[in-house]
Amino acid sequence: MKSLGGLIASVIAVVAVVGGCGYTGGAGRLADKEVPAERLKATKFLDATLCRDCHPVHYREWKTSMHAYAQSSPFFNAFQTFIQLRTGGTLGTFCARCHSPIGISMGDGPLRPNSERSTLSLQSVNCTVCHAIDTNDGQASGSFHVPIPGDPEPTMYGPYYGYDEPGAPNDPELRLIKAPHKSRYSPAFTQARFCGRCHDVFFTDGTRLEEAFIEWKNSPYARQGVVCQDCHMGPVPGKVTKRQDLPKEVIVDEDLFPNAPKRHRTSHLFMGPDYSVLPAFGKEELLLDDAGFKAHEAGLEELRKTLFRNAATMKVTHDDQIAPGSTLKVSVAVTNSGAGHNLPTGFAAERQTWLEVIVKDATGKELYASGDLDKNGDLRDHESEEVHEGAVPRDHDLTNFEAKFIVTGFRGTDTDNITTTNRLLDPVPFLNPASTASALMGRPFSARQFKRGIPPLKTKTATYRIEIPASSQGPLTLSVRFRYRNLPPHLLADIGAPDLRPKLRIVEMAEYEKQIAVTR
Repeated sequence: MKSLGGLIASVIAVVAVVGGCGYTGGAGRLADKEVPAERLKATKFLDATLCRDCHPVHYREWKTSMHAYAQSSPFFNAFQTFIQLRTGGTLGTFCARCHSPIGISMGDGPLRPNSERSTLSLQSVNCTVCHAIDTNDGQASGSFHVPIPGDPEPTMYGPYYGYDEPGAPNDPELRLIKAPHKSRYSPAFTQARFCGRCHDVFFTDGTRLEEAFIEWKNSPYARQGVVCQDCHMGPVPGKVTKRQDLPKEVIVDEDLFPNAPKRHRTSHLFMGPDYSVLPAFGKEELLLDDAGFKAHEAGLEELRKTLFRNAATMKVTHDDQIAPGSTLKVSVAVTNSGAGHNLPTGFAAERQTWLEVIVKDATGKELYASGDLDKNGDLRDHESEEVHEGAVPRDHDLTNFEAKFIVTGFRGTDTDNITTTNRLLDPVPFLNPASTASALMGRPFSARQFKRGIPPLKTKTATYRIEIPASSQGPLTLSVRFRYRNLPPHLLADIGAPDLRPKLRIVEMAEYEKQIAVTR
């Protein structure tokens, strides 16, 4: 079998051949197009560092956000390399165009190492990617226009009117006093569909990979006028804060604009489920020493945990006492009480959200466990290496809300897979354009996603029947935890990045512990 390095070399060789045929901007492109150095500086306000001078607070928040980190993520790069190899390179720029929109649009190939990318490309989703958008036509999968080096200077759009904008209201809180760039108002910045451009992802064959926006659109929150920005750009992650209730601050550097009025300011941390696994990502730009950056990262992690804890509530019911030799019935109801989309959402087939239930007797002996982890950190399900080896039993009571990728097997039946890349039947599912209309079949040919998450304001209940041995000594201790992590360890091993497994973090979204008397 060819090594991973050999496979990558083979793909790069193909890229070289394709590249010789000329550059193409299509989604299937693998080749690089070099941008002359003089063009990289030819268009102002593409580089986020230019925004820093006037908007230092926004810049500091963005610099360690997942928008700034998207292209640098080792998780993303390992996964993209794996998919490129599994699809013979036909994935093209599909994933990379969301993680580095300007970089891909100006000619970077998706296989280009980060060490060879320009600073502009490595800024991932920077200020201009969002603020140069002037359309509101419901795009998805990152298929929207961004300015690139050599283009005319972009107009910056936002929730405020430009100082010279025709028809702008004469209100200092709604109209900018001046700006070094052309500024214009756009209502899209306060609408959820703005976020859906990247957070809804559909393959060319119709497979729906991510549906955070669609889930919100079908939720009670959409009907109530609660949008993504209210939870993810407010002062408390996961708590609804309407724009008119945001704290008022000066949104520019007061030394440069001493007369600037205070306005409702959104957070540009864009708090979500992910985090940086790179050491000191953004530290140099924030001018922090080791202790200061460590405190900064700890603060970001606490905000991330706050987002999760505001998303769900858990209710555990059971008897207060039990006779030895009988069955303890434990009911755990989890409500998606705070998320405006499913729980989990986004890349839901790899987002693990599960219940851990453990019962111990008075001596600390474990009588029952579900949702616990094997030696590799995996759940004891069908993906566990230890379960396959027979080292640990399979957890048949496991409650895991993670979605599944479903593909068609050799016999024409459905089976689940670690990715939407069907290694069993259809090795090249990414075709541009798609070869088969999914509408004719009722679903995409290559793969689909089976969701098991909890919709907004809905509840799912798991029931556990636990046999208590006749010799058990009381009181028993029942522990229940509702847990989350962004990727399962087995996935990282499967995509050739097992060294990243120790960097996975688990968040306790809700916890419960109670003693149960044993009556004889």
